[in-house]
Amino acid sequence: MNVKEYFDLLGGKDFPEETQSRVMNFSKELETKRNYDRFTIFDTKNDEMIVINKIKLFSFCEHHLLPFFGYCYIGYIPTGKILGLSKFQRAVDKICSKPTLQENITEEIASFLDDLLHPLGLGVALSCVHTCMFGRGINTSTITVNSQVLKGRFRNEEVKTEFLMRIKNEDLFR
Repeated sequence: MNVKEYFDLLGGKDFPEETQSRVMNFSKELETKRNYDRFTIFDTKNDEMIVINKIKLFSFCEHHLLPFFGYCYIGYIPTGKILGLSKFQRAVDKICSKPTLQENITEEIASFLDDLLHPLGLGVALSCVHTCMFGRGINTSTITVNSQVLKGRFRNEEVKTEFLMRIKNEDLFR
C-alpha cells in the first residue's frame, strides 16, 4: 500500500501531492535515528545514582500504527563509566524510531544501556499516552501507561524507592 492509498483508506479527499514527500522525509528521519551509533562514554569515579528525567519519547504502536508519546526516565549507578548526557535522548530515539510496544521499548532501552555501561544497577521507566486509546476504541485521553524495568541494585527495595521518588519529584534538588 502506498501513501495515497493509505490516505484514501483513512477517508481523505484530494490527496495533497506534497504529502508523499513529507512521509518519505519523515521515514528517512526515523531511519537516521535508528542507525545512530556514536555513544560517547566517559570515565568516572562517581558511584552514586544518576537520574535523567523527562527524556521525550515518540513511537508508533505496532498494533494500529498510531503514535504514542511521553517521557522516559533513566537511573543508573555507574561502575567507572558514564554516558554523555545527550546520548540518553539518542538512545531513546534509536529504540523508539520503529513500530513497537511500550513494554518492549522499556526493556530494549534497559538492555541497551546495561550492555553499553554495565552499571551496578539500572532503572528505566516510561509514562506514555497512546493515541489509539483516544482516537479509537475507548475514546479517552486521560489514561497514561506506565512501565518500568529494574536491573541489578535497582531491584533492592530501598534503591528502587529512591529511583521512583526521584522521577516523581523532579524538582528534588531545587
